[in-house]
Amino acid sequence: MAFNLRFRFSPTKDGLVKVLGPLETEIMQILWQEGASTVKKVHRKLAQQRDIAYTTVMTTMSRLADKGVLQRERDGLAYVYTPVISEDEFVNMIVQQVIDGLLDDYSDAAISYMVDHLAKNNPTELRRLQQEISQRLNGTK
Repeated sequence: MAFNLRFRFSPTKDGLVKVLGPLETEIMQILWQEGASTVKKVHRKLAQQRDIAYTTVMTTMSRLADKGVLQRERDGLAYVYTPVISEDEFVNMIVQQVIDGLLDDYSDAAISYMVDHLAKNNPTELRRLQQEISQRLNGTK
């Protein structure tokens, strides 16, 4: 899958808003739940929670399609938008991009921090990481 996903990583934000804007995140979550939808239906759902212009939703969905995260197909006068990637696949792709970037440029600091963080906050996960590393080094995985 080829994506033209440009994002700013904002570590202080919550969830997918770290990489997508708040509106992009809301739209993607609606589409991941629905599977496919039109701008009109997504707008209607968003408008239940806040005042938002139809054209804002349309522009944002169009941009998500341009980025390759949504597929757009004409159905009569409207476009039907469908996620190209599942939420889990999207999250995995983002994690890989962020970790790859950190390891490419700051390998020692990134690894040291991850190990320290796990030791302090999640020793069980650190032990799982240790087992995973042992299995990889022994060629059993």
